[in-house]
Amino acid sequence: MKLFNFISLLIIFMLSTASFSEQQNNQVIVVGAGIAGLGAAKELHDSGYAVTVLEASERIGGRIYTDRSLGFPVERGANWIHSNKLDSNRLMGLKDQLNIETHITPLSPTAFQLFNKDGDAVGLTEEEFNKIDTRIALAAYAASFFRPSSTLKDVIDSLRNFGLLSFAPNVVFQAYLQNIELSAAEDIEKLPIGALITEAEYMESAGEDEEVFGGFDQFTNYLSQGLDIKLNSPVTKIDYSSDGVNVYVKNIKYSADAVIVTVPLGVLQKGMIKFQPELTQAKQEAINGINWGNVNKVIFQFPYNFWGQSNNIFIEREDRHAFTTWLSNEVISGKPILYSFYSGDFSRAMEDKTDDFIIKKAMNSLRSAYGQEIPDPENYLITRWGKEPYILGSYSSAGHNQDDEKLRTELGSPIASKVFFAGEATSLNEYGFAHAALYTGLREAERLKTLLPQ
Repeated sequence: MKLFNFISLLIIFMLSTASFSEQQNNQVIVVGAGIAGLGAAKELHDSGYAVTVLEASERIGGRIYTDRSLGFPVERGANWIHSNKLDSNRLMGLKDQLNIETHITPLSPTAFQLFNKDGDAVGLTEEEFNKIDTRIALAAYAASFFRPSSTLKDVIDSLRNFGLLSFAPNVVFQAYLQNIELSAAEDIEKLPIGALITEAEYMESAGEDEEVFGGFDQFTNYLSQGLDIKLNSPVTKIDYSSDGVNVYVKNIKYSADAVIVTVPLGVLQKGMIKFQPELTQAKQEAINGINWGNVNKVIFQFPYNFWGQSNNIFIEREDRHAFTTWLSNEVISGKPILYSFYSGDFSRAMEDKTDDFIIKKAMNSLRSAYGQEIPDPENYLITRWGKEPYILGSYSSAGHNQDDEKLRTELGSPIASKVFFAGEATSLNEYGFAHAALYTGLREAERLKTLLPQ
């Protein structure tokens, strides 16, 4: 009897420790609990697949990050439902399904209150904006034939040298450029002229941008319901050399028939996940070749509103990236809050600065327009997306002298019908948007269901 008890205890012990070497067989593993991963996982789960989501961080959402530490929701990451008229925008359908209230926020430079370097308010007429927009667009279109390797900066410099943009005050021109750079998450020196042409065509039918009352995370919270999500589970290796797929989290192995990889491009570029066999040269070139942008925010809560009714503000500075673009969040939060967005190399540089340095530099910008007597912020939040260990940036952008469509198509192509890739960087035309990330997750879920039917 004692021998039987000993053997029984030994078997129980072995079974309890087996989880450190081999987990139960899951039909599908989704790597990453951003909106792409959650969208894919929910679609598969609702279709009867057994799904496990492995998320490296301690929270779901990825670059959708609603912060409630100030007592009300503030967006560290995604701010808007962009392109509200597109049929492909699945967020609009979810918004209606969940009865989420939104507020349309005009983001064109014409919607901004402009201040020049002297702190004087400057008006921007629709005519001035259209004139700038038309001349740059025509020059970019011409350069696409005669100098296709030109950057957007090359085109703009040529126009300025010929005096074709001198009709507008410099602050108007700077606001126009910063608007482009924030959208692209990159500096104009690194943006191909084709990006401007493509965006102009896209925006003709895209619609408007909507802010969300109550937090953008309402979308990810809904998509996560009923899912098996394991937080603090950074994937280190994906082995697809056998019939199925083995996914490793430290010393734990998860086995499945297929895996959908939805981690941010920055994680793939840094090689944080090893693949066995190694990825093809074409796949690795796609990962390394797509441009990985950077946008950050400083968020200030003030004791009172000193900026009046202006919801969008641009303040001209020596460096147009240096806390020049501000948006009021008062309509959404009901609090006197201003966000400043900054992008590209300036954004990357600020990630190495202290909070005090950033606050002082940001307040210098506001005081140049509103006076030295305005109050210091009562509370603040500062993002450093490039330092987030499992994100390492903001969103992908168009690259110079490369075939973006080819690279993104290759990145989104599955391997051996069992390793699938989703995420905004795999979107051909709408990269950088939350609705695009969701669409790619649903796209890969449908592809998996076709290749691996129940």
